Amino acid sequence: MKWNIIKQFSGKNMSVFTFQDVAKEFPEKNPVHLARILTGMVDAGMLHKITWDKYHIIPLNADPETYVPDGLLVAKYMMQNREYYFGYASALKIHGLTLQSTLVVDQSEDERTDRSPDRPDKIYVVTKKQVKPAIRSYSGITCQFIQHDESRFYGFSSIWINQSEKAMVSDLEKTIVDVATKPGFCGGIIEVGNALFRAEERTDHDKLFYYFARNRNKSAKKRFLFLTDLLGMKWTAEHERLMEELGSGISLLDPEAPDQGKRISKFGLKLNVDPIDIKTKILHRNMY
Repeated sequence: MKWNIIKQFSGKNMSVFTFQDVAKEFPEKNPVHLARILTGMVDAGMLHKITWDKYHIIPLNADPETYVPDGLLVAKYMMQNREYYFGYASALKIHGLTLQSTLVVDQSEDERTDRSPDRPDKIYVVTKKQVKPAIRSYSGITCQFIQHDESRFYGFSSIWINQSEKAMVSDLEKTIVDVATKPGFCGGIIEVGNALFRAEERTDHDKLFYYFARNRNKSAKKRFLFLTDLLGMKWTAEHERLMEELGSGISLLDPEAPDQGKRISKFGLKLNVDPIDIKTKILHRNMY
């Protein structure tokens, strides 16, 4: 019976399933008996229990004692029947745009977070409705839930997150707009600049400027324009038009860094992170 359960869900590419899913697939079996079988499968290292009613199939070549499931997969199933998308640091990683990208997919205001988004157990989930608490842990996987209101909940679609699963992920352009708005959710302004630089040839710039207009966040526009100029990227009439919308206020280049440094009136920013350091790190990393 145990292997029948594994075969049934593996055959459907369902590495995560619920007790209700099992009961539906095996209606002739007593629910109490099924519950005992699932408990036995967990004890035998065949299944990993994510929550009280969600189970994940442990790969045959994995050590059950140390195995931690794919965080994106866990978060996807935790968000079933909810409006969400993977964004910020998680989307950067999916699109292959972090300084230490480990996952690349070929595709043709909330609590203060730490500055280490590339930890394999940290997943960033954007939701339409607020999730409390904003940081939750599921079976060794930490999820940061970031609420976007109706005006900012757009620019995502279902794409591959591994060889067999799709999930909702912000597109390339929306990811750039999001991290420029909240650099703290991707590891800081250097990661924002790196994403801009690495994505330049893949970016739909008409869509990007449309997203910035729709986002209505002047600080995000300032960071985007400053980084574009700093990194010597292509400058167009659209950039000049965006410059006219910056206003007279001063924003921090990196909201997560100390409030210090000189002001640069052209972009309306306080340079609280050394621009030379930003440029050097990004260009050096992208030489290889």
